[in-house]
Amino acid sequence: MDSDSDGATGDTVPPIDTERYTGTLRTGGTVVLGADRLVVDRGDGPVVIDLDDVVEVSLQDIDWFLAVMSAALVGFGLLSFDRSVLLGGVFAVAGIVSLALTYRKRYALRIQVTGRTDPLRCFPAEPQALLTELEAALAD
Repeated sequence: MDSDSDGATGDTVPPIDTERYTGTLRTGGTVVLGADRLVVDRGDGPVVIDLDDVVEVSLQDIDWFLAVMSAALVGFGLLSFDRSVLLGGVFAVAGIVSLALTYRKRYALRIQVTGRTDPLRCFPAEPQALLTELEAALAD
């Protein structure tokens, strides 16, 4: 299970005084970048990150290896139809589902934070705008 909680709860989140960026997430929720912190609220409680704790920020494009392998799985399923319609259909459907999931996870903003083993991943509606603002805030 993907747990991005760092101990902050919705009742203890201090307000952000100066907003540099406010946007929505593709998966539902909001992201707010302030002068000194980033708040990602996916609906299950906000995750608050101090910008001083951010180690690295990157924008992950689509996973091309997984996309190509999924397309190959669809092709294998279609080519297998003449031997077994059921088995070929299962392979083709599995490849289509894998392609859909891979496409849905495109442009993930990965934020590596001090004290966390795995990076915080979010899917902003405008990933390049948030990345630009976040890099500018980190440079200040």
